[in-house]
Amino acid sequence: MRLLLHTIEWRTRFAMQVVRRAVGLAEQRQFGVQSLSDGLTFVLPGIESESVFTYGICDGLLAGGLRSAIRVFNWGLPFPGGFLGNLTRLDRNRRRGVDLAKQIMAYQDEYPGRPVRIIGHSGGCGVAVFAAEALPAERSVHSLVLLSGALSPMYDLSRALARVRRGILATYSHKDHLVLGWGTRLFGTTDRRFCPASGCVGFQVPRDGEADGELYRKLTQIQWHPGMIKECSHWGGHITSACEEFLVSHISPWLNGE
Repeated sequence: MRLLLHTIEWRTRFAMQVVRRAVGLAEQRQFGVQSLSDGLTFVLPGIESESVFTYGICDGLLAGGLRSAIRVFNWGLPFPGGFLGNLTRLDRNRRRGVDLAKQIMAYQDEYPGRPVRIIGHSGGCGVAVFAAEALPAERSVHSLVLLSGALSPMYDLSRALARVRRGILATYSHKDHLVLGWGTRLFGTTDRRFCPASGCVGFQVPRDGEADGELYRKLTQIQWHPGMIKECSHWGGHITSACEEFLVSHISPWLNGE
């Protein structure tokens, strides 16, 4: 009986959280608020919206020594029911990118000169890039990380690269063929292409001599390899690209650079 009551209570609290997020009443989760004066990092979940994977990213950033407050930006519709809309609603996702850009500028106005970083996972990578693109020409962020991004590999990153000082770090894995291979062939990428996503095959870099080739020098890509299984528990699939060990060993050192 005690276990049953506990289960009912947990499910009720979960249902209430979903409802509150759906109507915009739930506040964004924040970590290290006392570090706001050191910088702010926005973490964007995938199409599943806020989940344990989101907080795995936050834990990995903190464990990796990130000197920054962390704020989860819930850009999508909550589970259940939001998956397909979060992937396919390009118009809404671009608006959410603008919303994030406004939050970035509000922070910069209050804490001028402090670094702002954006971390996206899967479908959240699209909104992360849209946010960078939405910043005016005189604004920029420190860096942008795309973990197993659901954008198409041919998406033009030029405008986003022009708004980041350190650059963009993108991870990809050919083992992510179920979600970002067949999945995006069938349901499309966040920029509405029906092909394997950049998180599976990597971004296409412009050839030498193209106008935006210089900007692409600020793009760094990390390709999964089997040694990462033992090194940092990243098995090459869609989920382990957000695991704490991978964040500590491969993402945090790049983020902590100047």
